[in-house]
Amino acid sequence: MVRRLAILLALAAGASIGACTLLDDDPPTNTCKNDNDCFRAQGETCNQTKHICEQKAVDAGVDAP
Repeated sequence: MVRRLAILLALAAGASIGACTLLDDDPPTNTCKNDNDCFRAQGETCNQTKHICEQKAVDAGVDAP
């Protein structure tokens, strides 16, 4: 009886874990049509020829003396 219960619990746990991955969305793509499709807060812009989001070059500034 205990063995059957353990098997049923293991199957139920496996099914619930598998169901979570089925409902998960894919990661966002890196394609774009304009700058609004990119993460503008992180400095990305849309490369209009390749249609992908690219990070702008970061200007680190000058080191303090």
